[in-house]
Amino acid sequence: MMQRDPSQTLSSPKPTVAGDAALRAQLDAATTLVDVLHIRAQLHPETPLYQTYVDGEIRETLTYAEADRRARALAVELRRIHPQLQTGDRVLLLYPFGLEYPAVFLGCLYAGLTAVPAFPPDKKRAVKTMPRVSAIIRDADARLILTNQELIETVEFARAEAEDPEALLIDASGGLGRAEADADAWTRPDALAGELAFLQYTSGSTGTPRGVMIGHDNLLAHQRFAHEKFAQPEGSVTVSWLPFYHDMGLIGSLLYPLYCGGTTALMSPTAFLRRPMAWLDAISKLRARVSTGPNFAYELCVQRVEEADIEGLDLSHWELTISGAEPLRPATIQRFCERFAPAGFNPQTFMPCFGMAETTLMVSGAPKHALPRYERFDKAQLLGGQAVLAADGALEADSRVYVSCGTPMSEHEVAIVDPETHARRPEGRQGEIWVRGPSVGRGYWGDPETSTRRFAGRIRGEEPSPSWPWFRTDDTGFVHDGELYGTGRLADLLVSGGQVHQPHDLERDVSEGDAPLAKDAVAFMARGERGEPLVCLAATGRRSMAARDREAVCEAIFERILAEHGLALDRVLLIPPRTVAKTTSGKLRRYRYRQAMSEGELELLCLRERGPARGKGADPRSKTLSQCDRKNDRR
Repeated sequence: MMQRDPSQTLSSPKPTVAGDAALRAQLDAATTLVDVLHIRAQLHPETPLYQTYVDGEIRETLTYAEADRRARALAVELRRIHPQLQTGDRVLLLYPFGLEYPAVFLGCLYAGLTAVPAFPPDKKRAVKTMPRVSAIIRDADARLILTNQELIETVEFARAEAEDPEALLIDASGGLGRAEADADAWTRPDALAGELAFLQYTSGSTGTPRGVMIGHDNLLAHQRFAHEKFAQPEGSVTVSWLPFYHDMGLIGSLLYPLYCGGTTALMSPTAFLRRPMAWLDAISKLRARVSTGPNFAYELCVQRVEEADIEGLDLSHWELTISGAEPLRPATIQRFCERFAPAGFNPQTFMPCFGMAETTLMVSGAPKHALPRYERFDKAQLLGGQAVLAADGALEADSRVYVSCGTPMSEHEVAIVDPETHARRPEGRQGEIWVRGPSVGRGYWGDPETSTRRFAGRIRGEEPSPSWPWFRTDDTGFVHDGELYGTGRLADLLVSGGQVHQPHDLERDVSEGDAPLAKDAVAFMARGERGEPLVCLAATGRRSMAARDREAVCEAIFERILAEHGLALDRVLLIPPRTVAKTTSGKLRRYRYRQAMSEGELELLCLRERGPARGKGADPRSKTLSQCDRKNDRR
């Protein structure tokens, strides 16, 4: 990795020379991302591929030639020092922020090994971070863990969780892949396009994370068809703070720029969360064309970037503002565009997308250089499953606004299907989103039963495709005017009185708007002896509230949900501030609360229950003071 003058690191590729035409023909015929990097290393060897951006400046650079050479050398050395490794064996990657991770990930691809990106454990927060690492070790049946020297001791604790602890090897990669001779000894593995490239573990928003099997063919297909949407030229700059182990960070920010011949400036996720302005500052200073984030990232910028900071920003070069991983809220788009218009931000750069780990990343996206499309739909019709535009002049309370995720990538299809009968539903009718195409993964590692249920769907009355079966996303949505609108998750739907409610509608009314009642809210159907009670859990702004104030918040939540949605909540729970569990992309882990509530593991500040139901107009107020309230009073 080279130290460079930042002014020299973001230049476009040098003009082509003799032989470039042949190399570009090979690039077009490439069958894996390994081939793409190996060819690009010859086309523009000195172009930066990855750079670290720390405290306002470029710190380290890895060029295309260096990345290719390091990957070849590491592949050879891994095979030599670990001769027991076989093609396809799983290698767990546990790295903090830095250039070591992308270099080692590419080395695994070059070696024909299956990379398994994961969140690196934190010794200081082992109770919280180690369980997920241990679960992935067991599920992936990893043969080798690669990490850096600083994490070796911490990672050793995870060895005991392996199926065969003695067979699990741990190695620090700092000294690997440095020898020029090893790089020259590399030979491309046979039939690489048919092998697994990596296991992408899902975020776990609706259950235990699963390892999605992504093949080299899925990976390259995704990049080719995403490139039709993004159309980034060689030399374009991407800025990313997204974690390496997340599909948006890995596929969108590390590997797509490699495919198109661009440069990625990498920021620490912690740096962004501590100071969102640092993200925008990097985009401005580096004149980046592309950057990606979930909805909460844009909202965080609106909330925490000061007016004085905006004066020095230049966002006029930002031409692809991608958002996915969680529902993009129209209000967030509007606030972001208005807030950063003085800095030259163009609303037409926003590209809402729909996708997930199981489809490598993106399935559909809005058109490039078009204003984000969001439509207002009649709320009563939505509750009945039909998406009908709200009448002109309709009250805001009588409608719901959804953002279009555009149309599918080339050679990919989307269908809206009845989740029970598996019959296709017409345009404008809500149902489960099904997807098929070459970027859909091969199933879940070690879980053939769930793989068959999710990855081998058949629409009733239709002949199966000879190429691609349907993947059942477990997401809900509809198609309107030829474009896809996502509305939620099947597992999270709130069904009451024959109507279907989306939990995020309730959560938004509790935690957002002109008079928010809580910092965060989670709505779900709990498991109970008397059916499935409707529960709203809310995180308070502070722990030190008096008991009567907690009760007042609970009663206000009961009343607001009844007034806005006609729903009588069965239970409202207050929990301490900053304790709402979310995935790395900001999705609520609602299933965690169902489980924790049934097992009595929630830390509660207050619990209020509705009295015996008396129909839609039932008095939602609690009839008794809960044990939780009395316990908190004694505190």
